[in-house]
Amino acid sequence: MPLEELLTIYAGERPQWDVESLVQAARKVKEHASAPLSRFKVGAAVLTESGKIFEGCNTECLIPVLSGCAERNAINHALIHGERGYLAVAVVSDLYTPLLPCGACLQYMQEFAREDARDILIICEGRNSSRIVTSLDELLKGGFSPDTSVRDLQQSFSWSCEE
Repeated sequence: MPLEELLTIYAGERPQWDVESLVQAARKVKEHASAPLSRFKVGAAVLTESGKIFEGCNTECLIPVLSGCAERNAINHALIHGERGYLAVAVVSDLYTPLLPCGACLQYMQEFAREDARDILIICEGRNSSRIVTSLDELLKGGFSPDTSVRDLQQSFSWSCEE
C-alpha cells in the first residue's frame, strides 16, 4: 500500500491522533532507556486501533541476548494491557539521523501485522529532527506471507534420519 494512502487511512481512522503525539511519546520515553554499555538511547511508541499509545525504551545487559529493543518493548507494553491492532510505530534515537528498526523488530511487528492483514506505519526520527516515514511492508520485503502457518514453519524445520 502506498505510504500516502496509509497515512490517509490512519488519519481518517483516528482523527484525534497525529504523528507528533506519537513521536513525542517516543521522545519522552527515550530518556528512560537503560544503555550502560553503548550509552545509545532509543525510545519507541506504538499506536493501537483503540487510539491508545504505548511506549518502550531499549534495555541493555552484559549478555546481549537479554537486551531488548525499544520497538519490541513498546509492543510488549501494549500486549500487557490487552492491546493489539497496531497502526503505527514511532522510533526516536540518539543517532544524529533517523534509525530504522532492526530486522528482529521488523519480524516481530510482522507477526502482529499478519493477524490483522494490515501494514504498519513507521516513523523514525533522529537527533537532528529529520524523519523517515515508511511502512513495515516497505522495510520487510519477502517476509512470511499472510498464509504461512505455524505448521508450515514446523514442517520446514523438521528432518528425518531416514534417507
